[in-house]
Amino acid sequence: MGVKDELPAIPGLIERWGKSVVNCPYCHGYEYRDGRLGMLATVPRSAMVALLLSDLGPTTYFCQESAFEPDATMLALFEKRGVTVEHSPIVEAIGQAEKLETVRLANGRVLPLDILFIGARTSLAGDLHLQLGCELEEGILGPYLRVDHFQQTTVPGIFAAGDAASLHYNGTLAAASGVMAGGCLHQMLVADELGIKP
Repeated sequence: MGVKDELPAIPGLIERWGKSVVNCPYCHGYEYRDGRLGMLATVPRSAMVALLLSDLGPTTYFCQESAFEPDATMLALFEKRGVTVEHSPIVEAIGQAEKLETVRLANGRVLPLDILFIGARTSLAGDLHLQLGCELEEGILGPYLRVDHFQQTTVPGIFAAGDAASLHYNGTLAAASGVMAGGCLHQMLVADELGIKP
């Protein structure tokens, strides 16, 4: 089933998604260290990510809308970590092919940028969970399937793994949850066949 990303409606983002417009500093940050980094605020946690990015290079936090304006405490932390705050919203991402080179702001200015991080909202890519009656949790970026420590959903005997069943979206975490789900399901099937508790 998986999840699908929901990017802000800004021209130039979708063409660069996964290349120079990305969502994870741990998946993509190292390759862009010492580059010009931007964090587009889309969720409350965006400010914290901007603080983390500042370890990799000069970082600009784009408020984008008033809901993500940093308070006095966050501004002090930004200053301590060297994070620049930009209040004018990004209206376009510009560059050759998949490469990001600049962003155009609503006030007409153009800022150079090598990579833009976005906490993209996600949604489940299908409705299988509805058909099966599985319950959801609401995460910071969108809904995901509620599972226990063994990757079993709220419906006994139905297991789920990957981004659709995780608060955190990451390929290695998705693969690990698949291993857990497969192993637990196998144990459950064998135990059921032998009439014992797994």
